[in-house]
Amino acid sequence: MDTEIMLNAIRDYLDDNEWNYEYDAEHHLIKMGLGLKCRLHTVRIFIDLKTDYYLVYVVAPINADKDNLGEVLRFVARANYGLINGNFELDVRDGELRYKSYVNCEGLDTLPAPIIEESIHCGCAMMNRYGDGFAALAMGFSDADTEIDKVENKDGQDSE
Repeated sequence: MDTEIMLNAIRDYLDDNEWNYEYDAEHHLIKMGLGLKCRLHTVRIFIDLKTDYYLVYVVAPINADKDNLGEVLRFVARANYGLINGNFELDVRDGELRYKSYVNCEGLDTLPAPIIEESIHCGCAMMNRYGDGFAALAMGFSDADTEIDKVENKDGQDSE
């Protein structure tokens, strides 16, 4: 699928749903933000358009302190276990946490709105779900096992 077709489909979806966003034509990158219902409060969203696929990055507004990276890494590993769509990534150089989703558009003539919606909302939902735990760990207020248990007990199920 042509990058321009992906761009137009994503822009149509965002416009139809009244999202505020910017498009960086030089880097084929859509940028926007979203408010959450967790301690993170907001996230930055980047949609990185490539040839035949795009990536959605949902980035936490805070970084983990270097002293807390071990617990955050354990938290990320446990959160990622069993995920079906996407995964958390932690940059150990600066403590940045993001959720990445990949959408393969190879061979498609159109990009349906439900696919676009899921690709954006999945990462946002995951940040909302795990955000309180990440915030607590990023500042050294808790440990990974406690925070994962809070998510699993709140949900009544294991990570999906």
